[in-house]
Amino acid sequence: MKTSFHEDRWVGLLLSFIGGAMDSYTYIHYDAFASAQTGNIILATIQAFDGQWTSVGKKLLSTLFFFLGILLAKFLIDYFHKKRLHFWRLFILYFEALIFFLIGLSFLNHQTTLVTIIIAFTAAIQWVSFDKINGLAYTNLFTTGNLKGVATNLYDYLMTGKKEAQQLFIHFVLVVLSFITGVICSVFLYRLIETKAILLVSGLFLYLALSQTYLIWRFYRQEHYLK
Repeated sequence: MKTSFHEDRWVGLLLSFIGGAMDSYTYIHYDAFASAQTGNIILATIQAFDGQWTSVGKKLLSTLFFFLGILLAKFLIDYFHKKRLHFWRLFILYFEALIFFLIGLSFLNHQTTLVTIIIAFTAAIQWVSFDKINGLAYTNLFTTGNLKGVATNLYDYLMTGKKEAQQLFIHFVLVVLSFITGVICSVFLYRLIETKAILLVSGLFLYLALSQTYLIWRFYRQEHYLK
């Protein structure tokens, strides 16, 4: 394994796809963003002026739990680093697969406020825990920063011709395209199967968790035989 599994390009691009699917689903179904807290704060302010206090509360709770998710993710990173425990991020993927499966069930799916804050909390943990692809920073939950990376590195490459700028340009283009593809697939599925579309997210998390678990197991098995 040339890099930690959480920095693998395939993992990062699939998480970006999931990020796009997740955000589009929550906005369509719950009128709130899972991760784009800037949008939630703006919408909450507008709705406060219109007296839509239920919607305001839902968005502010989403922002609060997103904040708490970031704090927990930072704690987990420090804790497992000190314990020298590797691959703990696998448990996050299994946790997300379970969470989004439960959200797809009818008894929970219509609990708007509860589901919104659960998704925001879970998404924040994912964002902080998976923030690099092969050592290059990226964002898998929203794409404004990635678009900036596309534009700035395209400019740098055109002006200087440096290979590093070209590589960064390609890196951010792939992330943005993955995010947009996730949005498109989520909207398409929602039109077909409505609330069950969120099970796509659950299935992808489970696939990602199982595939990486197998690769890690195979790696350690080979290391054992070499010894």
